[in-house]
Amino acid sequence: MQEQSQQKGRRSLTRFLPLLVLLILILVALGLAARVKDEQNRLLEEKRNAVVAERPPVNVVVQELVPTLVRDRLSLPGMVEPWEHLGILAEVRGVVEEVLVEEGDHVKQGDLIARIDTKDYENTINSIRAAYNLAATNLKRLSGLREKEIIAQSELDKINAEVQTLEADLAIAELQLKRCYVRSAISGVINELPAKKGLYLAVGDPVATVLDIERVKVTVGIPEADVDAVRKIDMFELVIEALVNRKITARKYFLAVAPESQAQVYRLELEVANGSGAILPGMFARVEIIKQEFPDALAIPLYAVITRDNKHYVYLEEDKTAALSEIKIGILDGWQIQVLEGLVPGQRVIVVGQRSVDEGQRLNVVKKVASPAEITR
Repeated sequence: MQEQSQQKGRRSLTRFLPLLVLLILILVALGLAARVKDEQNRLLEEKRNAVVAERPPVNVVVQELVPTLVRDRLSLPGMVEPWEHLGILAEVRGVVEEVLVEEGDHVKQGDLIARIDTKDYENTINSIRAAYNLAATNLKRLSGLREKEIIAQSELDKINAEVQTLEADLAIAELQLKRCYVRSAISGVINELPAKKGLYLAVGDPVATVLDIERVKVTVGIPEADVDAVRKIDMFELVIEALVNRKITARKYFLAVAPESQAQVYRLELEVANGSGAILPGMFARVEIIKQEFPDALAIPLYAVITRDNKHYVYLEEDKTAALSEIKIGILDGWQIQVLEGLVPGQRVIVVGQRSVDEGQRLNVVKKVASPAEITR
């Protein structure tokens, strides 16, 4: 009986022995594969390090980070307009006898621009004045007769009404004669002069256009999102490109309280002194609106930032070796970008040559600057 049990045990062991051997072989193979993989990785790392070590140092320019002023600014296009644009029209009809100015002339308020033929109006005045004088004489005579009760009051009232009517007609005729002398209502420059000697003008025909450019307006469209910031600003900087990028300070004159288009743009008018007359209507201006200032910010050139998978990095120079650092960026000021996180003052950021290095790459610092403006010096 015992012998039978032993035989049965030997048969069971014989049955599972191949499976056990196969399992052991699989475990040995996996162990060998892992050791081979580790050895391959080690050799690859050694090879990579050897390649990096063999590569010559890369020439780079670095910027040493120091706190600086960064501005959140908005740059918008604007259009120069005259402070006043006055179209002078004929108020009486007649032939232009004389034009006393030319296009481009400077005139003052009240200066004579043109004269319309006055003969008809002078004759009308003389006729009305003669009738008025006669009626006034009759009124005086009839007033004496009325005091003696020789005539009725109705006759006196009638001649009195005639005198008043003629007096009003005389005032109108004198006003018409005065309007034959066309004068400028504002001081400015004659920009257009349709009136010519010998030209017949009807009432409402254009005589001249006068522009006041002693000061000018610069009109800018402000997006809805920036209206609140602009409302708090009184002084603005602008650049006139046509005047060799001249920088000028302007004062806020008016900000519209409602948008003027479906694009939700609000009209901003800036007042600019223009005593020299160099700024002309129609010129384009670039208006710089400073919304916020950060006096102690860290900033680097935008081109120094490397973007990978929606993350931002810079290469630092540490002991003449390249080190990759992730950063968080803020506002853009010109071609500088604010760095919110990831860098501290004193660190040296590679700003030239950063796209030719890898982490751990040996570096040859050919220039060190404190601001991006020094790179090209």
